[in-house]
Order: sequence, then structure tokens, then C-alpha cells
Amino acid sequence: MSDKEYVATIKKICSLLQSDPTPEVIQSLRDAFANLSIHLKAGPFLEVFETTLSNIPFAALFSLLAAPDNKLIVAVAEVAGQLLKPVTWAMVHQTFEEYIIQGLAHPHPVVKCLVLNQFLKCEQKTDPFSAQYSPYVWKCLEGKSDTDATKLAKQVLIHLCETGMDMDYLFAESSLDAVRAVLEGDESQRFRVYDVVAVAVGCSDDVFELLRQEGIVDTFVKEGDSDDALAVMNWHELIPAVCTSEAAFSYLDSVGVFTNALSQFTADESSLDATHSFTRVSLLKLFSRMVDAQGINPAEFLVKYDIAPTLGKLISGSSSETDLQSTAISCLGAIGNNTAALEHLATEKTALTALVEAYNGSISGMRVNCLQTIACIFGHLPEPTKTSSQTCYELYTQLAQGKFLVSVTQEIMKGFEESCVAGFAVIQKMALHAWGVREIASYKNVVNFLLTRDPSKGKTAQQWQFSTIETIVESREAKDAFDSDAYSRLTKYVKEGPYYVSTMPQVAIKSS
Repeated sequence: MSDKEYVATIKKICSLLQSDPTPEVIQSLRDAFANLSIHLKAGPFLEVFETTLSNIPFAALFSLLAAPDNKLIVAVAEVAGQLLKPVTWAMVHQTFEEYIIQGLAHPHPVVKCLVLNQFLKCEQKTDPFSAQYSPYVWKCLEGKSDTDATKLAKQVLIHLCETGMDMDYLFAESSLDAVRAVLEGDESQRFRVYDVVAVAVGCSDDVFELLRQEGIVDTFVKEGDSDDALAVMNWHELIPAVCTSEAAFSYLDSVGVFTNALSQFTADESSLDATHSFTRVSLLKLFSRMVDAQGINPAEFLVKYDIAPTLGKLISGSSSETDLQSTAISCLGAIGNNTAALEHLATEKTALTALVEAYNGSISGMRVNCLQTIACIFGHLPEPTKTSSQTCYELYTQLAQGKFLVSVTQEIMKGFEESCVAGFAVIQKMALHAWGVREIASYKNVVNFLLTRDPSKGKTAQQWQFSTIETIVESREAKDAFDSDAYSRLTKYVKEGPYYVSTMPQVAIKSS
């Protein structure tokens, strides 16, 4: 678009702003601002930006956000948002403080979002800020359903926590009153607050202690007493996130959160009620996810809350408990993916023994589930220790009567994407261990299979196949484990990439 076009649009807006706000003028303003937005996007941005603000100051734009026409508000907010992109947080805070508060309290969500986006420019604790903002930002969490505004408000609050604005601003006394007010709302509204709290307590033990003293932590704990099964399951999901510090975990532990959860799981054991079944699944996932909570010692947690034998029992369970059995297998993978937790499982043995039995006796979907869990265990984090790697090797030798690698290859050959991905994932995680590389190298047919390209597998499976070979090649043991020919073929495969297709020479045959 030419310069004259955007200048003409700006002049038209200036002229319309001097006119009485008739329906025709409002319509023309909407169209003009929509055109100006197009000019700003098409550029040259700096020229359009400077010309716009030379003729239409921000104050005039912000006054239009109070117009009685929603479509005009949306059009003006779009232009204002583009004009504010190069404006720093310090300038926003210094120049627009009054408009920030008005915008956060605005009834139209697009205006709220316009203002909330500016807070994401505040990137360090030393940036200028005002305690007046925080209550209004918290209030933006209100609403029975998630909207762009509530999602953005939560993102802003989390960002400000991570920036270091928590104690001085977000949890100042005036802000705490706003937090309590939001916590009086429905479940969705309350859990938005808890999502922010989970991040805040992970940033500082002082924040946790303040929220505990103010009763906000206890409000969170009481969510577990709800008669709403969905609310309780959401609460289970959030507990590990809240336990991001030793102080937070110790307090939740002291008020019986985990003792009660384990008791509830046992109490529901004989119930056939669907709600109880969902709750038990949720409780299993809670305990499996706790091993990765930052505020705990995984092994000590698993000793205190002896969940491994329960997992073993469920994995070995009858066909009537298929959902719980599948969940228990997946939860074992989540636990075994943690090095310290895996070392505990090695001493406890019940759960890993049940996994071996389940794999050896399973078919179809359950076998894929087992493979996914075995991949998690073989790929445990952080780096494998001598003990954890030995545990993986012992597990490997027990699977499929000592022919596990052949069994995995057969699963991949079935051609189903889920089986392919799970099988390749297992082999790839094996290659993280010295013993795994040696085992792979010892099966020439398996190596040949890994090097066979099959585009019919689909791109996801091909990518996993490539990642498997790439991990093998990157292993320190690879050069010694494989003969020179095999190693050369493996490295060549990696250089060619996951989707390489060789071209066959074509010979033209002259017809007689």
C-alpha cells in the first residue's frame, strides 16, 4: 500500500473524531481503524507508527476504548496493540499508569488483553512497578470458563512471580484481599489461583509461609474434601506442582494429604462405582507424579507411602480391572523414569516383577503399554547410575525369556504406528546404557532390521527409527561394540537423515 493511502486513512480518522458520534460516523471509524491496522501490518511500520502517533495520540485512542460500540472497541484495541509493541514496560508504566488500571477493569475482554500483554514486557524485579496493578490483575482471573483474558491473566501472574514481583506486589495486603475474593468463585476460578500459587511457592519459601499464614494454603488443602469428583481429580493433578519446595511438601504431608490419599485408595478398592474407579486412577497418578516433585526425596517418599506393592498387585490384576491395570503400568513407568525412584523399585522388586509377568503374558494393546513403561524405565533421568543401569539390565534379561530384543523387533514389524513408536523408543533408551549398545550389536539381524528403511511406517515411526540409530552412533561404546561395516552403515544412515530414499539407476532399453 502506498504512503498516500495510510496518510489518507489517518486524516480520515482525525476528521471523524471531530464529528458527532452518529451511527454513520461510528461505522466509518470502525472501517478506518480496520484499514489502519492493515497499514501497520503491511508497513513500513516505523513510518506508519510515527505518522499515526503524530496525529492521533494514545490518549485519543484510549478514550475510544470507552465507546459504546463493541466493534469499534475491538478495532481500536487492535491498532493500539500494534502501536504499543515497540513501547517498553518502563515507558508503559511511566506514561500510562492511569490507563493501565482503567483497562484492567474494562468490561470488554479485548481491552483487558491489550493491557495484560503489556505486563509481559516487565522482565526483572528491578523494573518499575505499582502495587495498585496487582489486585486488578488478580480480578482478571474471574469467570466460570476459560477465556483469552483469564488465560492471559494467569500467564501474567505466573510471569510476574518468576520475575520476582511476588512478595512486594502480587501478595501485598491489598492483593491478598483480591486473591481471597477470587477464591470465593467457582472451581475453575479457584484453580486458576492455585496454578499461580504453585509457581509462587516454588520461587520462594517466604511466599509459601505467607500464604500458609493467610490461610490460602489451607483453602487449597480443603479442595480434597469436595464432593465433586472432577474437582478432586484436578486437585490431585496440582498437588505435585505445589510441592515445589521442601517447606510446601512438609506442610501438605503434616496435614495428612498423602496419608488420606492412600487411605482413600484402599477404601475404594472393592467398589465397582465408576466415580470411585476414576478417583482411584487419579490417586495412582498422584503418587506416581510425586516422585518428580522438587520438594521431596523420591526414595524416602516411596518408603513412607509404600505404593509399589499396590502397583504390583494391580499390574498382576484380573481382566475386570483393565483400566486400573493399564494405569498402574503407566504409573510404574512414570516412577521408574526417576533414577532415585528406580533404585528403590530395584530393592522392592514387586512392581518390576509384575511388569515382567505382564509383558510376557500380554498381547496387543497391553503389550504396547508395557513397552512404553519399559522405555520410561530404561530412559530414566537424570543420567543412569551404576545401580540404576544394572536394574535396567536385570529387567531386560527377564523379559521375553531372555529374547526381549527379538520380541521388540517383532512388535515393530507388526506395522502399527503405536507398536513401532513404542518398540523403537525401547531400543533407543537401551542405547543410553553400555550394556544396551552391546546387546544391540550382538544381534546382527536386529541391526540389519534397524537399518532397513520403510516409508510405509509413517513419518513418526521413521523419526523414532532415526533417533534410535542416532543414539546408538552417539554412544561412547558404539565403535567398540559394532564391527566396522555395521558402524559405517549406522553413521551413513544418520548422515542421510530420517526420510532418505535411495535412487535406483534406470537403464533405458531400446526397442527393436
